[in-house]
Amino acid sequence: MKLTADALNHLLRQNAWASEQLRPYAGKIVRISMPPLGATLAIDRAGEFSTAPHDAEIDAEIGLTPGAALRMLLEPDAASGLATLQGDAELAAAVGKVLHGLRWDAEEDLSRIVGDIPAHELSQAGARIRQEIARQAMSMAGMLSEFWLEEQPQIAKKRHLDNFSRDVDALRDDVERFAKRLERLEKNI
Repeated sequence: MKLTADALNHLLRQNAWASEQLRPYAGKIVRISMPPLGATLAIDRAGEFSTAPHDAEIDAEIGLTPGAALRMLLEPDAASGLATLQGDAELAAAVGKVLHGLRWDAEEDLSRIVGDIPAHELSQAGARIRQEIARQAMSMAGMLSEFWLEEQPQIAKKRHLDNFSRDVDALRDDVERFAKRLERLEKNI
């Protein structure tokens, strides 16, 4: 867990705004879990994380499935609401917002090891690779959805759902009219 706290603190230092957001929650304990991994962390006065004692009472928990984590990596903007928040809702939301907004300046870290120019080139290559992986993942998702819509129907098409909804509405209206007609006939008998 110390490694998790150190990694998150490194990112917090690269994103100065983030520590400011966490300072009001100093002394609070947060559990971040993505099965099979998890970390229980305390927020200190500097707005950074430290390893929480094993017997500490957890104030809030943020849970993320591996699939949601992958989606957040591929589409950070479209991934809001994928995490489950429990406990102190304000604390969980604040920590979640900070974690979601953290950006790693890999180029800065690489420049300390290999120098500025190679770090810039490696960073650019990494960005192109990430874009290509995201493009390939979206392409694969599109092919699978088309397969499940057309070849092996597993997913309903929007027009089929719309037709079904209209049919259900018409049936409901017909049943209501029938019930009223039956009620009038019973009164007349």
